[in-house]
Amino acid sequence: MIEYLFLGLILILPLQFALNLGDNADLVIIRVLIPIIFLLWLVKSLARKQLWIPSKPQTWLIASFIFLSSLSLYIGRDASAGFRKLLYFLTIFPVFFVAADICRGQKWREKATAAIVISGALGAAIGLSQFLLPFFIGIGKAVKIWENAAPYFLGNSFGKVVAANSSWLVNIGGKTQMRAFGLFPDPHNFAFFTSLCLFSGLGYFFSCKKNASKIWISAASLLMILAIGLSFSRGAYLGLLAGVLFFALIFFKKSGVLGKALLAAGAILVLMLIFNSNIISQRLASSFNSKEGSNAERYKNWVQATEIIRDHPLGGVGLGNYARMIDPTAADRSSIYAHNLFLDIAAETGILNSTIFLLLILVAIWRNVKSGGMLNAGIASGLVAFSVHSIFDTALYSPQVLTMLLIILALGVSSFSEKTGIPAEAQN
Repeated sequence: MIEYLFLGLILILPLQFALNLGDNADLVIIRVLIPIIFLLWLVKSLARKQLWIPSKPQTWLIASFIFLSSLSLYIGRDASAGFRKLLYFLTIFPVFFVAADICRGQKWREKATAAIVISGALGAAIGLSQFLLPFFIGIGKAVKIWENAAPYFLGNSFGKVVAANSSWLVNIGGKTQMRAFGLFPDPHNFAFFTSLCLFSGLGYFFSCKKNASKIWISAASLLMILAIGLSFSRGAYLGLLAGVLFFALIFFKKSGVLGKALLAAGAILVLMLIFNSNIISQRLASSFNSKEGSNAERYKNWVQATEIIRDHPLGGVGLGNYARMIDPTAADRSSIYAHNLFLDIAAETGILNSTIFLLLILVAIWRNVKSGGMLNAGIASGLVAFSVHSIFDTALYSPQVLTMLLIILALGVSSFSEKTGIPAEAQN
């Protein structure tokens, strides 16, 4: 039963709704489901005397990250703000241990991977429908619909913050268009989530032996690529390119002459599509324009974060205290952040903790590449895309993105050799 609850959790990640428990108390449903699933898994494991926790670098790095984040509560000026973020971590991170255990079995590992691809496709379908809606009812009415719906999938208080500071629209060639962002607060978190699912699907495609499965995986992957494109997130574009190049290098090394030829043809086709698309090429080119408005603002955010890190290098300013260091009048749910995942972590909880989180990603990439399987290559490429995108945005506090990231990290920990079917931990 727990295994099916876990699969259901993956499938509903892009379909979240919020439990509005009170003022400033928004709680998305997965923050309730994950602790329930974790407790069921823990009770079952202890009853059978089969509690399994992976003794891997990723496990120790996660534990260290949580410990240092907790420690920072004693440093920050507002411990209550830090406690809310710590509670958020404690309701999400347990999914890693459940996923790592369940995915030790090849059957459930494959089912989980399929669920990840379907989840990404569901989110992409919502995002694409959203992008198309203004063409039928107008941009003003479309925005109003999502503003009215935001309290249901984001929560009352957070929905108001998002609506007041939304990045739902983009100006392309003098024309305002709605971006694809699904039921996420913004296009960037939407793209983070979709990209993680996409690369898992790419690895699943090349490791899958059934042609029928490859058809639906291909369709789902194309849907996700289109949705990422229509998010108009430049950080996502750069992450996607980095992930594709990383996967292509692995595939090129493993494949024969025919595979290399197909890879070259595919790469040429993708590059032609990218650079022949005025919209995408304009967005990519604007990423390197320091005078462009959002780029100048992002650079300002990086400088502010760097100055805070310089003044508080060891423990940061305390978990949850970054916004009020920048603006003492900032509300509890502020849109102020560093626009860089690693700077955000370092500013709030110290350089060491930021290094630990970076090591968590890098170790996972290395171990997945080392395992030699194409599914693992897809997981590693998704983590590369996530890391590059994280230079420009922060998705750590998106429950859906963090949950998907932890599940994918767990898949890498509990990987099976595609040649022998032996658990990776048994081979080391």
